[in-house]
Amino acid sequence: MSTLDKLGKRIHTERLRRELTLDQLSSKTGLSKSFLSQIERGLAQPSITSLKKIATQFGWSVVNLFSNGQDSYSNWEYDTSVEDHANNKTAYVTDVAVVRADKRKRLVLSGSNVLYDLLTPNMNRKLEIMHMQVKPGENSGDEPMLDPPGEKFCLVLRGSLEVCVGNEVHKLEKGDTIYYPTNIPHSWRALEGEPIEVIWVLTPPSF
Repeated sequence: MSTLDKLGKRIHTERLRRELTLDQLSSKTGLSKSFLSQIERGLAQPSITSLKKIATQFGWSVVNLFSNGQDSYSNWEYDTSVEDHANNKTAYVTDVAVVRADKRKRLVLSGSNVLYDLLTPNMNRKLEIMHMQVKPGENSGDEPMLDPPGEKFCLVLRGSLEVCVGNEVHKLEKGDTIYYPTNIPHSWRALEGEPIEVIWVLTPPSF
């Protein structure tokens, strides 16, 4: 079974488990019913932006939609607990977690030239760190991403990346960084040249 087939089956199974019709999921995500149906049948190549819209309705990260790497059913949902900001009691982790290079949660779609590795152990942290490898010409999708309020950081390790935040376009080269709020429409595009490698850091986790 291909990656697209597995992804589609995962989304289909979870949609039914939550007793959602295609019409209801379409209304919640803004994606067409026919497109969602094609995704579930493994016939369409969804962008990361589209997958984020679907995963958000499940209370998941995009990582949770993929079954490779560690068990996708184990502790990959977001931490939805409410922090006590009034008393400034932020609960930080108390454990030490090592993620081995061969045990990373990996996201890659058949036919796609974008590969993501999750470097943090799960989504129940204050930070989410992703390593992205992408070939020139690829992009984050036709529509800009729009995440819940938070902060995002990008470090270009190799190649050139164009990042659009709101109406501003920034060209980043090797060693350049950008830091911006996640609740402003944003997108990225890999520029021509050598393959691109990027580190993304998000808080709170919202991939």
